[in-house]
Amino acid sequence: MLAVIIPTLNAQNCLPSLLPDLGQVRLVISDGGSTDMTLAQALDAGAVIARGRAGRGEQMARGAELAGAADRVSAYLFLHADCHLLPGWQVVIERALQTPTTAWYFRYQPEKTGRGVTWLRFIVWLRGWAWRLPYGDQGLLIPRDMYEALGGYDRDKPLFEDVDIVDRIKAKYGRRALQKLPIALVTDISDHVSQGVWTRGWRNYKLLKAYRRGEPVAELLKRYI
Repeated sequence: MLAVIIPTLNAQNCLPSLLPDLGQVRLVISDGGSTDMTLAQALDAGAVIARGRAGRGEQMARGAELAGAADRVSAYLFLHADCHLLPGWQVVIERALQTPTTAWYFRYQPEKTGRGVTWLRFIVWLRGWAWRLPYGDQGLLIPRDMYEALGGYDRDKPLFEDVDIVDRIKAKYGRRALQKLPIALVTDISDHVSQGVWTRGWRNYKLLKAYRRGEPVAELLKRYI
């Protein structure tokens, strides 16, 4: 069985667009303290709730821990709440999971268009092609045994938790153990558009460089928010 883990924090405006896409999966909403209708929406969709402190790494790890309590769970799919799955995704994932030591991510498809968005799509493509470095907004599908062998998400990383686990996948299994699924994940880029696609992209690049230099994630988070 596939378990879908979604970290949330006041996600009532975007979660209803994603929940109907999921179908019959073990759904875990790992919440960081929502005060809106997020939890009510999740419960209505049949989700199991993992409540605790906020922080993307902590929430991902907590959600996987709860999902893994079910013996039948054989793989985890980590998604952000502000995404949308396309028809046929279940079949694509079933085929992908026939390779037990490979993790997968979706093709990047912003839900907006424009010159800046075209540039953003190219940068995301280049990052994946050159460095095999998808971010969390492309999702992560990973077999349970592989996830557990890696030690899972780092609970102490409220930022760059996606980069950290991707780095560990490549270090332990090699670059070819991280592959792109032949289907897209539609991603909300409202923040990029409101802040300016170029401005937001340059800021994220500088934060990644600072992370690679070893600057404390807690300090980088202050510049990210």
